[in-house]
Amino acid sequence: MQPYSSAIAEDTETEYRAIEATLLETVRGRWFLAEHGRRARRLDGALLEDAIRRLQASLREPPALLGQLKSEIETVKARLAETRAELMARPTVDESMLPTHAILMVSVPDPSGPAFPREARGFGSPPAAIAGRRLVAVRSSDDPYAGAAMDAQVVAGWNAEPVSVGARGHVNAASGLGAWPEGWAIVERWRAE
Repeated sequence: MQPYSSAIAEDTETEYRAIEATLLETVRGRWFLAEHGRRARRLDGALLEDAIRRLQASLREPPALLGQLKSEIETVKARLAETRAELMARPTVDESMLPTHAILMVSVPDPSGPAFPREARGFGSPPAAIAGRRLVAVRSSDDPYAGAAMDAQVVAGWNAEPVSVGARGHVNAASGLGAWPEGWAIVERWRAE
C-alpha cells in the first residue's frame, strides 16, 4: 500500500497531464501553454535578478571565496541574459488559425487629411487578413482625423458596416470614454448572433 501523500502526488500528476493533453489539442491551448511558460520564466528571472542584487550587495565586504563568487555571479548573469532574450522573443502563433468572428475598427483615420499627424505610420490599405471577415467601422461625427469621404471609402472598399457614435472626438484610449458602453454593445451584439 502506498503512503497517503504519495497517492495524492500521483493523482495530482495524472490530473495535470490530462489537462495538459487537453490544452495541447488546440491552437489556443498550445498558445496558452507557451505563454504560461513564458510568464513563469519571467517570474523566475525576476527572482534570479533579486538574488544577484543581494549577492552583489554582500560583495561589498569581500568573503574569503570572492573570486569563486564573482565567477558564479557572472555565470548566473549570462544565463539570465539568455533567459531574458528567450522571454522577449514573441511566441509564433499563426493568427490565421485563430477564429475571428468580426473585426471592430474604431476611428479609421484619413492619412491624406489635413489633421493627420506626419509622424503616424502604417495607415493605408487594409491587411489581407481581414478579407472576407465581418468588419464594423465605428466613427465619431467630429473626429479630427477622419471625415465623411474616408468613412465612405472604408465602408465601400473594405465592405464594412458603418456605426456612428455621435460627436465623441477621436475615439481612442486617450479620448476619455472610459469603459465605452457603445463599443461593448457592438461586441455583445456579435456574441448574441
